[in-house]
Amino acid sequence: MSSAKSIHLLIVEDDEDDFFLLESSLKKTSFNKTIIWAETFNKAKEILKTQSIDLVVVDYRLGVHTGLELVSYINEEYPFTPTILMTGLQALAIDEQALRSGVYDYLVKGQYTSEDIDRSIRYAIEKSNVLRSLKESENKFKNLFENAVEYVFIVDVDLHVMDANKAALKLFEYESKEQIVGESISDYFFPKIFEAEKHSNPSLEIEFILPEQNKKRYCIYNLSVVDEGKRSYQLVLHDITERKSNEQREKLLEKQTLTGKVARVIAHEIKNPLTNIRLSLTELRAILKEKDSTEDPEEFMDIIDRNSNRINMLIEDLLNATRFDSMNIGELYVHELLAETFVLVQDRIKLKEISVEQEVQENILIRGDKEKLSIALLNILVNAVEAISDSNGTLKISASAQGEHVTLTITDNGKGIPPQSLNKLFEPFFTSKQGGTGLGLTASYTIITKHDGSIKVQSQVDQGTSFIITLPLKPAMQTDPALLDQ
Repeated sequence: MSSAKSIHLLIVEDDEDDFFLLESSLKKTSFNKTIIWAETFNKAKEILKTQSIDLVVVDYRLGVHTGLELVSYINEEYPFTPTILMTGLQALAIDEQALRSGVYDYLVKGQYTSEDIDRSIRYAIEKSNVLRSLKESENKFKNLFENAVEYVFIVDVDLHVMDANKAALKLFEYESKEQIVGESISDYFFPKIFEAEKHSNPSLEIEFILPEQNKKRYCIYNLSVVDEGKRSYQLVLHDITERKSNEQREKLLEKQTLTGKVARVIAHEIKNPLTNIRLSLTELRAILKEKDSTEDPEEFMDIIDRNSNRINMLIEDLLNATRFDSMNIGELYVHELLAETFVLVQDRIKLKEISVEQEVQENILIRGDKEKLSIALLNILVNAVEAISDSNGTLKISASAQGEHVTLTITDNGKGIPPQSLNKLFEPFFTSKQGGTGLGLTASYTIITKHDGSIKVQSQVDQGTSFIITLPLKPAMQTDPALLDQ
């Protein structure tokens, strides 16, 4: 994709802010592109009919429709047009549902970078080209079948092998076709596939496992009808094991890089206060040895206390940002959660004489871990209070139910956040505050996403910042909004 040819990308997104953020990330990618925006399901269909589209990026939620409905339409009307799903949820169920529906790849909102988008688009277009090539190869002569690089099988409706090409025989380490004819090919698939008619999805990825040969291959599964009367099918497996291996190596290197960064930052942050503690202890020992010393030991005790607290705060922030294996989920009202959290910053607000405006809808019920959600909100409130420096400081807090979600907004009129810092705001150890650990907002982001929510930031330098948090309502309230009035 490094050629001069421009790729036509259709972005189907009903939220203008989300489109703007995605467009901004796309502009940083390495290939030429023309970006086209459709706000609705029907608008996307019109564009697909009138324009040549190379790839479609679809939001998971499109008003009354879902992104998966549009994906199904594209797969039916425009085969091999690659699709990427954008979702606010990071869950195995969404992953499986998306891939089984024919989506080529998916990205989680708020967790992707321009490099991730670049790689995803390259992979989707590569995958589309592979699938298109596989489909075309079905119509070629017998010698193409025999000499294909892919593993090709002719199977019946129950996926018993009727014929296989040379690559497939080599995979099984068989010398003749008689050795493989009659075998149930589904015995080697994960996930299991039992009937050909129910699994004709051309973009399904499977694991192909041969225990006797100690082999495991990752493949793209493609199935097509050869003879409808005889109910025979051509099964093509495109081996993507090497690509998967390369991806795993890249992820491992990314983790190792992050681990090294974390280790260096923790070592630096802890080493400084530890040095102060050691120096203070040295001075205290000298005072104790000199019985006639006139120096006051309290000063050194205060230094030890402050630096011990500093180390403790760093460890607590690190734990809050990373330890969420167990969640104490229960029902809680949003207005009570905000009120109890607000008390924890009230002294700071009074000290700075900040004006507070609250517009919080009552009786909004959600399910979540009260303690952890309070930590997430407290970190954001503290950031907002600390951002306000003048005497006309204002803090606005609002919460309202909309559809299946509650939206919480915390806005200050402080110094704002520079554009170059917005993308790094939730990265571990990124901070612009003197003495800050850079883990507070990381913890907030992790907590919110663990609750299947999302968090966005809007900011302008010298004008202020808004943190916009969305969380799913308790299921009963999603179907009966009248519960809000009780």
